Amino acid sequence: MLPGLDTMPLTGRERELAAVTAAVRAGRVPGVLLVGAAGVGKTRLAQEAAAGARAAGRRVLTVRPTAAGRRLPLAALLGLLPGDPRDAAAPPDTGADPATPAVGLVERGLRGLRRLVEGTPTVLLVDDAHLLDEVSAAVVHQLVVERSVSLLATLRIDELGTGFSAAPATSTAGSVTQLWKDRDVLRIDLAPLSDADTDTLVSAALRGPVEGRTLRRLRQATGGNPLFLRELLIAAREAGVLDRAGGVWRLTGPLRPVPRLVELLRDRLAVSERAEQDALELLALGEPVPLAVAVDLVGAASLETLERRGLLTVETSMRRRSVRLSHPLYGELLRADLPELARLRHSRRLADALDAVGVRRAEDVLRVALWRLDGGGRVHPQRMLAAADQAALIREYALAERLARHAYDSGAGVPAGLVEVRAMLALGRVDEALRRCTHLATEATGDAERAEVAIQHAAALAHQGDDLRAAREVLDAAPVTEPRWREAITASRYYLRSYGLDCSALDPALAAYRAADTVEVRLAAASAAAAALMLAGRHAETAHLVAQVAPLAARHTGPSRVHGDSMRPADAWMRCNLLDPLGALTQAEQTYQASLHPPDRAAQALGAFTLGLVTLLLGRPATALRWATEAYVVAERLQRALPTCRWAAAVRLQAAAQHGAADEVAAAVADLDRHRGGPDRNRLFEMEVARALAWHAAVRTDQAGVRAVLGEEIARHGEQGALGSAVLGALDLVRLGEADLAARLLGRYPPPSGWVLGQLVLRYASTAATDAPELFTVAREFAGYGLPLHAAEAASRAAGAWRAAGEPRPATRAQLFAEVQLGRAEPAATPALRMAGPVSGLTEREREVALAAARGEPTRLIADRLHLAERTVENHLHRAYGKLGVTGRAGLRQVLDSAPVAPRQAEPAGRPAD
Repeated sequence: MLPGLDTMPLTGRERELAAVTAAVRAGRVPGVLLVGAAGVGKTRLAQEAAAGARAAGRRVLTVRPTAAGRRLPLAALLGLLPGDPRDAAAPPDTGADPATPAVGLVERGLRGLRRLVEGTPTVLLVDDAHLLDEVSAAVVHQLVVERSVSLLATLRIDELGTGFSAAPATSTAGSVTQLWKDRDVLRIDLAPLSDADTDTLVSAALRGPVEGRTLRRLRQATGGNPLFLRELLIAAREAGVLDRAGGVWRLTGPLRPVPRLVELLRDRLAVSERAEQDALELLALGEPVPLAVAVDLVGAASLETLERRGLLTVETSMRRRSVRLSHPLYGELLRADLPELARLRHSRRLADALDAVGVRRAEDVLRVALWRLDGGGRVHPQRMLAAADQAALIREYALAERLARHAYDSGAGVPAGLVEVRAMLALGRVDEALRRCTHLATEATGDAERAEVAIQHAAALAHQGDDLRAAREVLDAAPVTEPRWREAITASRYYLRSYGLDCSALDPALAAYRAADTVEVRLAAASAAAAALMLAGRHAETAHLVAQVAPLAARHTGPSRVHGDSMRPADAWMRCNLLDPLGALTQAEQTYQASLHPPDRAAQALGAFTLGLVTLLLGRPATALRWATEAYVVAERLQRALPTCRWAAAVRLQAAAQHGAADEVAAAVADLDRHRGGPDRNRLFEMEVARALAWHAAVRTDQAGVRAVLGEEIARHGEQGALGSAVLGALDLVRLGEADLAARLLGRYPPPSGWVLGQLVLRYASTAATDAPELFTVAREFAGYGLPLHAAEAASRAAGAWRAAGEPRPATRAQLFAEVQLGRAEPAATPALRMAGPVSGLTEREREVALAAARGEPTRLIADRLHLAERTVENHLHRAYGKLGVTGRAGLRQVLDSAPVAPRQAEPAGRPAD
C-alpha cells in the first residue's frame, strides 16, 4: 500500500473542524453531533476534534458500539465502568417488572461514569451512536443533559428517518437525536467533499500530481466520499492499474471496488421486494431515466420507497424530471452483478418505454439505440448512424465506434465508416483508423464520399501520423472533380502548408474562409489562417478569427472536427501573447477541464500542453513542468508519434531547465529524442523544440550550441514569415546571454508593429548591456504585464550594468526589485538569475525588513513576525532607505512597484475574417 493511503489527510473539513473544536473547548453547548452518510468522514473529523480537546487539557473517553452488542444492555459502556463487566451486564433476577432491571442498569452506568469523570472536564466520544444499546443510550443522554460530559458523537444520516421531524429509524437513534432537537446539542451535517477537495485529497494521498482524467474518474466514482475514495485507490494500486509515469499518477485500467467496499455497498442496496430490485437494476442500466418512464416500468410506490432509503434521487434538467441512483458506485456494483438475461430484459423494457412516450431529444436517440443494441433488438441503420453521430458529438467515442460499426454492418456505408474512423482516432487506435481510411477510399462512391474520406485520411496523417507529405499525397490522389468538393480539398491543403511553416498560405486561406459555404471548408480554411496568423505574431487577428469559428466547431462532428478541437487552446495561447495572463490561464484551464468529461485523450494532451506553454511564460516553471509531463504521458498512450508528444517534451525540457530539475532535464531530453519526427513532420510548434534544445545547451554551458540551434531556427521561421514564433525564440536568446545575436536577428525579422509583447522583446534585445535605466524600464514593464520571471531577469541585468558603472544605489534597487518579482514567480534557476547573486549593499535584516515594507506590511506586524522591537524595525528601514536612495515607504513602493503599465502601442483589433 502507498504510505499516503495509511492515513488519509483530513481535507475539505476545515470549517466543520473549527466549529466542532470551538464548541467542545468553549463548552457553550452540551455537545456536538456529526451526521452524514457512511464513509463521508464523520469518524475522522471526530478524532481530530478529540485530539484538539486532549491538547486543550480535556480528558477524552471513547465509546465504539457495535451492531453485535446492540441487544446487550449496557454493552457499549462496559469498557469504561469499574468492576467486573460481566456483573455490570447481568441484570439482577428480582422477579419484578421487566423494566426494573433496565432502570437498575441505567443507574449503575450513571454512578460508574459520574465517578470516572468527577472533577475532570471530559469529552465523551461516541462513534456510530446509532449502534448504542438502549441502556447505554439512556446513560449517555442523561450525562449530557446534566452536563457531566461534553458529547462528541457520530451518527449515520439514514438512522434519522426520512425527514426532519420524522421518527428516527431506531429508538436508540431517537434518544441521541433528542439531544440536538431538545437539548441544544450542536448538529453538524457532513456533505460529500467538493470536486476540488476530492482532487486535493487524491493528490495528498498519492503524494504527487495526478493526471486530470484520473482525478475526474475518481471524483465520478466516489461522489466525494473519502472512505470510498481510499478503498478504490487501494484496490487500483493492488490491481496494478494505478501507476506513476513521468512523476504523474494515472489510472491505466478499470476501477474495481475491494471486497470491504463491496460488502458495505451490497448491504446498503439490499431490498426485499422484487419490484424494488427491478427498479435498482433498471436505473443502473439506464440512469438517468425519465420519471414518467420509471414510474411506468416499476411503479411509483417502489420508487418512493427507494428514495426514502436514500438509494435514488429525482433531478430536473431542461424541464424533464429524471431518476438516478444516489451514488455512482451503486450503479457500478449493480451492473457488475446483473445476470445477462436480466440485462437483455431490462434493456428491451427501457427502449420500449422511451419509444412509447416519444423520442423528443437528441440524447434519446442515442439511449434508445444503445438499449436496442444491448437488448438484441433491431435498429434501422440510419437511426443507428444518427446515434453514433450524437455519441461522437458528446465525445463518448467508445460508444460512437460501437454504434457506427453496427450501422456500417447494417448497410449505412461510408458515412458510418467515417464516424468509426474518428472514434478510433480519439481512442488512440491510429494505425487501425488509417487502414480503415484506405479501405473506405475503395468503397466511396461519388465526389462527396471520396472527398470526405480523403480529407479525413489527410487530417489523421497530419495530426496523428505526423507526416505532412503523406497527407498531401492523399489529397492530391483524391479523384474528385465537383467544384464544391475540390474547394474542400484545397482548403485542407492550406492548413497543411501552415503546419509546415509556410505563412504564404494565409491570404488564400482567408479568402477560402470568407467564400466557404460548407462547414468543412470553413473549418479547414480557418485552421490554416489561424495557424499562419499565430506564427506571424498577429495574435489579435487570430483571437478574432477563433472567436468566430469556435461556436461552429463545437457543433461539428465531421472530418474537420480535429480543427475545431484546436480552437480553444489556440485562444488561450493568443490571450497569453496579448498579455492577458489571467484570461489565458482561465481559458486554458476551462479547455483542459472540458477534455476530461466526456474523456478525449487527444484534447486532454493538447489542453495540458497549452497550460504548460501559458504557465511557463507566466514564470511558473514547476507548474509548467507538471502540465507538460501530463501532456506527454497522455499523448504517448495514443498510437504513433503524435506531434503533441514532441511539443510536450520540448516544453517539459524548457521548464525543467528553468526550474533547475536535473533529473527531469535528462528524462525530457530522452523523450524529445524519441519523438523528433521525420523531415515532413508537423512544424507548428517547432520553435518550442528549438528553445528546448537551447536551454539544454545552456544547462551544459554550451553557448555555441545555444547560438546555433536558436539562431538557425529563428532565421528559418523569419524567412517563411513566422515572425511571432521567431520573437519568442529571440526572447530566449536574450535570457540565455545572447542579446546581440537576438537583436541582429530581430532587425532582419522584426515583430509586427502592433504586437506589444513583440515590441517589448525587441527593445529588450536591442538594449545595450550598459544601458541600465532602459533595462530596468523593460523589467518594470514585464512585471506590469504579469511576467515576473522575465522581469526579475531583466532587473538582474540592469543591476549588473549599474554595478559595472560604479552606481551601487540603483544596482541595489534593481536587485531588490528582482527579488520582489521572484517572490511572485516559482523557484527558478536561469543563467540571468545565477549571475545576479544576492542583494548587495543591504544587510540581511535590512533586506528582509525592506521587502516586508514593500509588500505593505505595517511596522507592528513586521516587528511581531521577526521578533524585533518596532523601533528596531524603523531603524533598519531608515538605513535601507539611505542605501537605496529613497525617502520613506512611498519611495520604496514606487521603486519596487509592479502595478500594470499602459502598453506603448495598443494591439490592433484586427478582423481578418470580415
